[in-house]
Amino acid sequence: MHAQDPDFTGPLVSDEKEEETTEGLVFYSDRFIFRSNTLDDLTIVVFTFERGRQEEGFYGEFMGAIFERNRWAFFEGNDKYAYASSDLKNIFPSYYAKVGGSSVSGFQMEYDGGDFTIKVSSGPEKELLHTQNGATLNKKMGIAEAVMTVHGKEHWGDLIHESLFWKGFNGLRRYNGLFKDYQGFYLRSEEGQQIYFHKNSADQNAFKTRYNLPEALLQETGVVLHQDKAPLHFEKPIRLNPIERSTPPFALYKIPKRWEVVVNPEYGSLFLWSRKKKSINWLLGGYVIMAIEGVIKHSEKEERLWGFAEYFP
Repeated sequence: MHAQDPDFTGPLVSDEKEEETTEGLVFYSDRFIFRSNTLDDLTIVVFTFERGRQEEGFYGEFMGAIFERNRWAFFEGNDKYAYASSDLKNIFPSYYAKVGGSSVSGFQMEYDGGDFTIKVSSGPEKELLHTQNGATLNKKMGIAEAVMTVHGKEHWGDLIHESLFWKGFNGLRRYNGLFKDYQGFYLRSEEGQQIYFHKNSADQNAFKTRYNLPEALLQETGVVLHQDKAPLHFEKPIRLNPIERSTPPFALYKIPKRWEVVVNPEYGSLFLWSRKKKSINWLLGGYVIMAIEGVIKHSEKEERLWGFAEYFP
Protein backbone atom coordinates (compact mmCIF):
# COMPACT_ATOMS: atom_id res chain seq x y z
CA MET A 1 0.00 0.00 0.00
CA HIS A 2 1.17 3.52 -0.71
CA ALA A 3 0.31 4.80 2.75
CA GLN A 4 3.83 6.15 3.19
CA ASP A 5 5.31 5.69 -0.27
CA PRO A 6 7.33 8.88 -0.82
CA ASP A 7 7.41 8.54 -4.58
CA PHE A 8 3.63 8.38 -4.81
CA THR A 9 2.40 11.13 -7.12
CA GLY A 10 -1.36 10.83 -6.69
CA PRO A 11 -3.64 13.27 -4.92
CA LEU A 12 -2.89 13.54 -1.24
CA VAL A 13 -5.38 14.23 1.50
CA SER A 14 -4.28 16.83 3.99
CA ASP A 15 -3.80 15.62 7.55
CA GLU A 16 -5.80 18.67 8.61
CA LYS A 17 -8.94 16.82 7.47
CA GLU A 18 -8.62 13.80 9.71
CA GLU A 19 -12.22 14.19 10.86
CA GLU A 20 -13.54 13.47 7.35
CA THR A 21 -15.91 10.55 6.92
CA THR A 22 -14.63 7.15 5.85
CA GLU A 23 -18.02 6.15 4.48
CA GLY A 24 -17.79 4.66 0.99
CA LEU A 25 -14.03 4.06 1.11
CA VAL A 26 -12.96 0.51 0.22
CA PHE A 27 -9.43 -0.83 -0.28
CA TYR A 28 -8.29 -4.16 -1.75
CA SER A 29 -4.72 -5.42 -2.09
CA ASP A 30 -3.35 -8.65 -3.53
CA ARG A 31 0.38 -9.22 -3.30
CA PHE A 32 2.11 -12.20 -4.93
CA ILE A 33 5.67 -13.11 -3.92
CA PHE A 34 7.48 -15.79 -5.92
CA ARG A 35 10.54 -17.35 -4.25
CA SER A 36 12.77 -19.86 -6.01
CA ASN A 37 13.45 -23.28 -4.51
CA THR A 38 17.21 -22.71 -4.41
CA LEU A 39 19.27 -20.20 -2.49
CA ASP A 40 22.30 -20.37 -4.78
CA ASP A 41 20.27 -19.05 -7.73
CA LEU A 42 17.90 -16.96 -5.64
CA THR A 43 15.12 -15.37 -7.68
CA ILE A 44 12.25 -13.33 -6.25
CA VAL A 45 9.38 -11.65 -8.08
CA VAL A 46 6.86 -9.36 -6.39
CA PHE A 47 3.53 -8.31 -7.92
CA THR A 48 1.21 -6.02 -5.96
CA PHE A 49 -2.21 -5.01 -7.25
CA GLU A 50 -4.13 -2.45 -5.21
CA ARG A 51 -7.52 -0.99 -5.99
CA GLY A 52 -10.23 0.86 -4.21
CA ARG A 53 -13.11 3.25 -4.13
CA GLN A 54 -13.01 6.80 -2.86
CA GLU A 55 -15.20 9.86 -3.35
CA GLU A 56 -13.74 10.51 -6.81
CA GLY A 57 -14.50 6.98 -8.01
CA PHE A 58 -12.46 3.84 -8.62
CA TYR A 59 -8.68 3.53 -8.90
CA GLY A 60 -6.03 0.85 -9.35
CA GLU A 61 -2.30 0.73 -8.65
CA PHE A 62 0.43 -1.71 -9.63
CA MET A 63 3.86 -2.29 -8.11
CA GLY A 64 6.34 -4.94 -9.22
CA ALA A 65 9.99 -5.82 -8.76
CA ILE A 66 12.39 -8.69 -9.46
CA PHE A 67 15.55 -9.97 -7.78
CA GLU A 68 17.74 -12.02 -10.09
CA ARG A 69 21.47 -12.35 -10.68
CA ASN A 70 21.99 -10.76 -7.26
CA ARG A 71 20.35 -7.45 -8.11
CA TRP A 72 16.94 -5.82 -7.79
CA ALA A 73 15.05 -4.06 -10.56
CA PHE A 74 11.72 -2.26 -10.32
CA PHE A 75 9.23 -2.88 -13.10
CA GLU A 76 7.83 -0.20 -15.34
CA GLY A 77 4.28 0.87 -14.68
CA ASN A 78 4.63 1.14 -10.90
CA ASP A 79 1.89 3.72 -10.56
CA LYS A 80 -1.85 4.34 -10.74
CA TYR A 81 -3.76 3.08 -13.74
CA ALA A 82 -7.25 3.45 -15.16
CA TYR A 83 -9.69 1.15 -13.40
CA ALA A 84 -12.72 0.70 -15.61
CA SER A 85 -14.37 -1.98 -13.49
CA SER A 86 -16.40 -1.48 -10.33
CA ASP A 87 -15.82 -5.15 -9.42
CA LEU A 88 -12.98 -4.56 -6.99
CA LYS A 89 -12.82 -8.16 -5.78
CA ASN A 90 -11.35 -9.16 -9.13
CA ILE A 91 -8.05 -7.70 -10.35
CA PHE A 92 -8.47 -5.54 -13.42
CA PRO A 93 -5.16 -5.60 -15.39
CA SER A 94 -2.77 -2.68 -15.59
CA TYR A 95 -1.07 -1.74 -18.87
CA TYR A 96 1.97 -3.88 -18.05
CA ALA A 97 0.71 -6.69 -15.82
CA LYS A 98 -2.27 -8.96 -15.38
CA VAL A 99 -3.43 -11.83 -13.18
CA GLY A 100 -5.83 -14.64 -14.05
CA GLY A 101 -7.13 -17.71 -12.29
CA SER A 102 -8.04 -18.13 -8.63
CA SER A 103 -6.86 -19.64 -5.37
CA VAL A 104 -8.79 -22.80 -6.27
CA SER A 105 -7.52 -23.27 -9.84
CA GLY A 106 -4.14 -21.59 -9.45
CA PHE A 107 -2.91 -18.21 -10.67
CA GLN A 108 -1.36 -17.10 -13.95
CA MET A 109 0.54 -13.82 -13.99
CA GLU A 110 2.14 -11.98 -16.86
CA TYR A 111 4.31 -8.89 -17.05
CA ASP A 112 5.77 -7.34 -20.20
CA GLY A 113 7.68 -4.09 -20.04
CA GLY A 114 11.19 -2.70 -20.24
CA ASP A 115 13.83 -5.42 -19.95
CA PHE A 116 11.50 -8.11 -18.64
CA THR A 117 8.90 -10.49 -19.97
CA ILE A 118 7.76 -12.64 -17.07
CA LYS A 119 5.22 -15.42 -16.65
CA VAL A 120 4.27 -17.08 -13.38
CA SER A 121 1.98 -20.10 -13.08
CA SER A 122 0.92 -21.67 -9.80
CA GLY A 123 -1.05 -24.65 -8.60
CA PRO A 124 -4.03 -24.43 -6.22
CA GLU A 125 -3.46 -22.31 -3.16
CA LYS A 126 -3.32 -23.62 0.40
CA GLU A 127 -4.21 -21.19 3.17
CA LEU A 128 -1.31 -20.50 5.53
CA LEU A 129 -2.67 -17.81 7.82
CA HIS A 130 -5.80 -15.82 8.43
CA THR A 131 -4.27 -13.16 10.62
CA GLN A 132 -7.25 -10.78 10.73
CA ASN A 133 -10.88 -11.59 10.08
CA GLY A 134 -12.91 -8.59 11.16
CA ALA A 135 -15.97 -6.93 9.68
CA THR A 136 -13.92 -4.09 8.15
CA LEU A 137 -10.41 -5.58 7.91
CA ASN A 138 -9.62 -9.02 6.51
CA LYS A 139 -6.04 -10.19 5.94
CA LYS A 140 -4.92 -13.68 4.96
CA MET A 141 -2.06 -15.52 3.30
CA GLY A 142 -1.86 -18.61 1.11
CA ILE A 143 0.86 -20.56 -0.67
CA ALA A 144 1.11 -22.63 -3.85
CA GLU A 145 3.77 -24.40 -5.88
CA ALA A 146 4.75 -22.25 -8.87
CA VAL A 147 7.07 -21.82 -11.83
CA MET A 148 8.36 -18.49 -13.11
CA THR A 149 9.90 -17.85 -16.54
CA VAL A 150 12.21 -14.91 -17.28
CA HIS A 151 14.85 -14.52 -20.01
CA GLY A 152 13.79 -17.94 -21.31
CA LYS A 153 14.76 -19.67 -18.06
CA GLU A 154 12.39 -21.50 -15.73
CA HIS A 155 12.64 -21.12 -11.97
CA TRP A 156 10.65 -23.47 -9.73
CA GLY A 157 9.53 -22.32 -6.33
CA ASP A 158 6.49 -21.24 -4.38
CA LEU A 159 4.07 -18.36 -4.58
CA ILE A 160 2.92 -16.49 -1.49
CA HIS A 161 -0.45 -14.75 -1.96
CA GLU A 162 -1.26 -12.10 0.63
CA SER A 163 -4.68 -10.49 0.35
CA LEU A 164 -6.12 -7.57 2.27
CA PHE A 165 -9.56 -5.97 2.43
CA TRP A 166 -9.92 -2.78 4.48
CA LYS A 167 -13.15 -0.82 4.61
CA GLY A 168 -12.75 2.87 5.37
CA PHE A 169 -9.10 2.94 4.26
CA ASN A 170 -8.00 5.15 1.37
CA GLY A 171 -5.08 3.56 -0.46
CA LEU A 172 -4.20 6.83 -2.20
CA ARG A 173 -3.85 8.76 1.02
CA ARG A 174 -0.53 9.35 2.73
CA TYR A 175 -1.31 8.44 6.33
CA ASN A 176 0.83 9.48 9.26
CA GLY A 177 1.36 6.93 12.01
CA LEU A 178 0.63 3.77 10.02
CA PHE A 179 4.22 2.49 10.00
CA LYS A 180 7.21 3.11 12.26
CA ASP A 181 10.35 0.99 11.95
CA TYR A 182 8.20 -1.66 10.24
CA GLN A 183 10.02 -4.90 9.35
CA GLY A 184 8.24 -7.76 7.58
CA PHE A 185 9.71 -11.13 6.49
CA TYR A 186 8.45 -13.90 4.16
CA LEU A 187 10.92 -16.81 4.47
CA ARG A 188 11.25 -20.50 3.65
CA SER A 189 13.83 -23.04 4.79
CA GLU A 190 15.68 -25.94 3.18
CA GLU A 191 13.31 -28.41 4.83
CA GLY A 192 10.21 -26.54 3.68
CA GLN A 193 9.39 -24.52 6.78
CA GLN A 194 7.34 -21.41 6.05
CA ILE A 195 8.30 -18.53 8.34
CA TYR A 196 6.40 -15.27 8.44
CA PHE A 197 6.76 -12.43 10.91
CA HIS A 198 6.47 -8.68 11.09
CA LYS A 199 6.86 -6.00 13.72
CA ASN A 200 5.54 -2.45 13.61
CA SER A 201 6.44 0.09 16.30
CA ALA A 202 3.58 2.42 15.29
CA ASP A 203 0.69 2.62 17.75
CA GLN A 204 -2.20 1.07 15.83
CA ASN A 205 -4.80 1.98 18.46
CA ALA A 206 -3.80 5.62 18.13
CA PHE A 207 -3.85 5.28 14.32
CA LYS A 208 -7.41 3.97 14.10
CA THR A 209 -8.64 6.57 16.58
CA ARG A 210 -6.95 9.37 14.66
CA TYR A 211 -8.49 8.36 11.34
CA ASN A 212 -11.86 7.13 12.63
CA LEU A 213 -11.27 3.48 11.70
CA PRO A 214 -12.87 0.62 13.69
CA GLU A 215 -9.94 -1.74 12.96
CA ALA A 216 -6.23 -1.45 12.21
CA LEU A 217 -3.37 -3.78 11.30
CA LEU A 218 -1.81 -5.99 13.95
CA GLN A 219 1.40 -4.54 15.36
CA GLU A 220 3.21 -7.88 15.31
CA THR A 221 2.66 -11.43 14.08
CA GLY A 222 5.05 -14.37 13.92
CA VAL A 223 4.48 -18.00 12.96
CA VAL A 224 6.38 -21.04 11.67
CA LEU A 225 4.43 -23.56 9.57
CA HIS A 226 5.77 -26.95 8.47
CA GLN A 227 3.76 -29.65 6.69
CA ASP A 228 0.93 -30.89 8.93
CA LYS A 229 2.53 -29.83 12.22
CA ALA A 230 0.73 -27.40 14.50
CA PRO A 231 1.67 -23.74 13.90
CA LEU A 232 4.55 -22.55 16.06
CA HIS A 233 4.07 -18.95 17.18
CA PHE A 234 6.77 -16.44 18.03
CA GLU A 235 6.99 -15.27 21.60
CA LYS A 236 5.66 -11.74 22.06
CA PRO A 237 6.94 -9.15 22.02
CA ILE A 238 8.85 -10.51 19.03
CA ARG A 239 12.58 -10.18 19.65
CA LEU A 240 13.54 -8.84 16.23
CA ASN A 241 16.97 -7.36 16.89
CA PRO A 242 18.86 -5.59 14.09
CA ILE A 243 22.57 -6.05 14.73
CA GLU A 244 23.74 -3.90 11.83
CA ARG A 245 22.25 -0.87 10.08
CA SER A 246 23.42 1.35 7.23
CA THR A 247 22.40 4.78 5.92
CA PRO A 248 21.34 5.06 2.25
CA PRO A 249 22.90 7.94 0.29
CA PHE A 250 21.25 11.30 1.09
CA ALA A 251 18.84 9.68 3.57
CA LEU A 252 18.31 10.72 7.17
CA TYR A 253 17.48 7.26 8.45
CA LYS A 254 19.29 3.93 8.80
CA ILE A 255 18.02 0.64 7.41
CA PRO A 256 18.67 -2.76 9.01
CA LYS A 257 20.79 -5.25 7.09
CA ARG A 258 21.55 -8.02 9.65
CA TRP A 259 19.29 -9.46 12.36
CA GLU A 260 19.08 -11.96 15.17
CA VAL A 261 15.48 -13.06 15.75
CA VAL A 262 14.63 -15.22 18.75
CA VAL A 263 11.57 -17.37 18.00
CA ASN A 264 11.36 -19.18 21.35
CA PRO A 265 13.75 -21.28 23.47
CA GLU A 266 12.50 -24.60 22.06
CA TYR A 267 12.85 -23.57 18.42
CA GLY A 268 15.97 -21.42 18.54
CA SER A 269 16.95 -18.26 16.69
CA LEU A 270 17.07 -16.93 13.14
CA PHE A 271 20.25 -15.21 11.95
CA LEU A 272 19.45 -13.18 8.83
CA TRP A 273 21.17 -10.79 6.44
CA SER A 274 20.20 -8.91 3.29
CA ARG A 275 21.73 -10.32 0.12
CA LYS A 276 23.84 -8.19 -2.18
CA LYS A 277 22.35 -4.90 -3.37
CA LYS A 278 19.04 -3.69 -2.03
CA SER A 279 16.38 -2.01 -4.12
CA ILE A 280 15.44 1.28 -2.49
CA ASN A 281 12.47 3.49 -3.25
CA TRP A 282 12.84 6.45 -0.97
CA LEU A 283 12.44 10.17 -0.54
CA LEU A 284 11.46 11.64 2.80
CA GLY A 285 9.64 8.58 4.18
CA GLY A 286 11.32 5.69 2.39
CA TYR A 287 10.61 2.07 1.52
CA VAL A 288 13.18 -0.74 1.17
CA ILE A 289 12.79 -4.25 -0.23
CA MET A 290 15.40 -6.92 0.42
CA ALA A 291 16.39 -10.41 -0.64
CA ILE A 292 17.14 -12.30 2.56
CA GLU A 293 19.28 -15.29 3.41
CA GLY A 294 20.26 -16.77 6.73
CA VAL A 295 20.21 -19.79 9.03
CA ILE A 296 18.07 -21.30 11.76
CA LYS A 297 20.24 -22.18 14.76
CA HIS A 298 19.23 -24.53 17.54
CA SER A 299 21.94 -26.18 19.65
CA GLU A 300 24.41 -27.59 17.11
CA LYS A 301 21.93 -27.78 14.23
CA GLU A 302 21.76 -25.23 11.41
CA GLU A 303 19.30 -24.98 8.51
CA ARG A 304 19.51 -22.46 5.68
CA LEU A 305 16.63 -20.16 4.82
CA TRP A 306 15.85 -17.38 2.35
CA GLY A 307 13.12 -15.10 1.08
CA PHE A 308 11.79 -11.55 0.90
CA ALA A 309 11.69 -8.68 3.41
CA GLU A 310 10.49 -5.07 3.45
CA TYR A 311 11.17 -2.08 5.64
CA PHE A 312 9.44 1.24 6.35
CA PRO A 313 11.43 3.72 8.52
